[in-house]
Amino acid sequence: MQKQDVSDGADEQAAAVEQQDSRAPEPAVRDGEPSARAGGRSVEVGNFRVFSDLRLPEYDMGSCKAYAADNLRREEGGAFALVTDPTVPTRHDLMRFLTGVHIGGQIDLLDYEIVHWPLYERNTMVLFYEKPAGGRVLVPGEKQRKIDEHDFAKVVIEPLMNVLQAVADKGMTHRNIRADNLFFGDPMSEKVVVGDCCSAPAGFNQPLVYETISRMTADPAGRGLGSVLDDLYALGMTIAALGIGHTPLEKLREQDIIDVKLSKGSFQAVVMNEKLPLVLIEPVRGLLCDDPQERWGFAELHAWIDGRRAKPVQSNTERRAARSQNISGKDYYTARSLAQGISKNWVNSLAPLRDGTVEIWLRRGLADNDRAKHMAEAIRQLQWAGADKRAAEDILIAKSIIILDPSGAIRFKGFSAMVDGLGSMLSYDVQHGRGPQRFSDVVVRDIPSFWFGRQVGYSPEIQKLQQAYKNLRYYIQQQSAGYGYERCLYAIVRNQHCLSPMIEKDYVVDISQLLPALEKAAADLPEDSWPVDRHIAAFIATRLEDDVEAQLLALQNPSDEVEYSRAIISMLALVQWRHGPDNLQNLSHWVARLMEPAVKVFHSKARRERVEHEIPKLAKRGNLVELYNLINDEQERRKDQTEFITAVEEYSEAESEVFDLESSGPARLELAEKVGQQAAAFASTMIALLTVSALFLMHMW
Repeated sequence: MQKQDVSDGADEQAAAVEQQDSRAPEPAVRDGEPSARAGGRSVEVGNFRVFSDLRLPEYDMGSCKAYAADNLRREEGGAFALVTDPTVPTRHDLMRFLTGVHIGGQIDLLDYEIVHWPLYERNTMVLFYEKPAGGRVLVPGEKQRKIDEHDFAKVVIEPLMNVLQAVADKGMTHRNIRADNLFFGDPMSEKVVVGDCCSAPAGFNQPLVYETISRMTADPAGRGLGSVLDDLYALGMTIAALGIGHTPLEKLREQDIIDVKLSKGSFQAVVMNEKLPLVLIEPVRGLLCDDPQERWGFAELHAWIDGRRAKPVQSNTERRAARSQNISGKDYYTARSLAQGISKNWVNSLAPLRDGTVEIWLRRGLADNDRAKHMAEAIRQLQWAGADKRAAEDILIAKSIIILDPSGAIRFKGFSAMVDGLGSMLSYDVQHGRGPQRFSDVVVRDIPSFWFGRQVGYSPEIQKLQQAYKNLRYYIQQQSAGYGYERCLYAIVRNQHCLSPMIEKDYVVDISQLLPALEKAAADLPEDSWPVDRHIAAFIATRLEDDVEAQLLALQNPSDEVEYSRAIISMLALVQWRHGPDNLQNLSHWVARLMEPAVKVFHSKARRERVEHEIPKLAKRGNLVELYNLINDEQERRKDQTEFITAVEEYSEAESEVFDLESSGPARLELAEKVGQQAAAFASTMIALLTVSALFLMHMW
């Protein structure tokens, strides 16, 4: 990726006019489009110049809008810029893999940059693609450019197989294979290339018909990364779409598409009302097999292309019950369709679940004793529920859906996401006004654990997801800064930008971007605010190489100002030490103003005054590490503590002596008086005796 160098080619007057353009869209509005106005406004980004008033809608990708762009390093070949929606996370791992790499069948990703986009009035990710030499293969509402059915393998299937194989070899998925995302890679229309796959979460922009039966019940943001088998299924639907000239089942509502695929199976749902070319029936049947174990892979496709016989695909229609199970007036004959019916009728489905009606239907109607046994166990657990009966009932419904459809999405009230799509679903909810509550409810009630328990066989991917989920439960149960839903978000969505209100518009994805963004924010934020909030603490905890659990522990007690301030300064200093930049003037002065509690750690007044005198000097250097070392010098702190203990002991001894002197004075006076009285009495007695003796002798003489 090129080093970012952003400049706006518009003059100040044009920029002002642009900000006043009421037609500029909000990023979260998926159907809105920036207006294209003449004037030649441009934004220079690295090796590209983007024309913000020259739209290229044929290259749009959902809510992401395409604009004309010049590649300043190359004279030949055009480019376009795809401006992403900042409220939807991108696929950064796939971007890094595809950038600068030519893969036959994939449109070339030239570069990507974080750019301040004037129409959004904030930063966002911009992807730079090379323009394909031919136009779009299938344009909705327009007549399709005909591909000879005998050339399908060479023109369509082989290029797309090459892309899927290359991506799968890196342990990733494409998840954006569909007919209206294909372009001809040459003017002669001899090969197709597939368009963008990085600008949104996996499967987010896919029409529902392109999703497998397992993933189609999830919300678009929660469809998950999936596997190469999901890409192969989408390839099968793409071949079908090109064969019939339009998207299969395009006239049906989404719920009707789900119903027909669940009841008939994917292949039958497509061909029952459409006429596929005979030559394409075999690969479409193999790729649209609803059983992942039976679905065609690369070996079967190569065999078909070479004219060899591929393995026959058996009928994979789900087992159908002799009698239906009714939910809210609708009859269901298969376990999967019943699971979907329950999820759409949450409240009304409780009664037939709780009274055992569904369990009996599983046992007698489907002869599925295993599912019936697990359903009975879930009902028994409801009877053991404590005071929160409503929560226990919700858990029963969610578990019942998983029992009926163990490979499908986790569904809880209005929430629906695959386990590997929980993170992108959380991101979408948080950034589109729903908040984190739905995600938190699912995790706190431990619904994913039940899903993991219902998976059959060993899968490294499932094991990895299960380990990650254990951490999520711990994070969500901790309410202090650095944990909670924020920690979950940044832990499982590695390309999620930091959502702290202080820096959200700067689109901070990498930890190295954090301090420059805070440096800019420091000039405008209140002096008494802290530079680390819940989002920034969680962002640092997940993106920094160093362990900051000790600092997060200190953040649990904001009332301890000394440790709280030291923890914040320590975290920021660690980030600067690892990632720079060296000079953070604004942020250092901001931190310096908040260091007063940390200075109190020193007992010596002289030492405190010296530290307070040094703080402004170090702040001018913009080095947080030096500021932190000033208040966290272990040698100085030990010396200060030793001197303090010595001073306390000396003071204690002196005070004791003074106390002894002050407290023993009256006693000594009393003793002296008593001794004096005794001496006086003795002296008087002796004088009396001497006097009497003298008188007696005188009388005798």
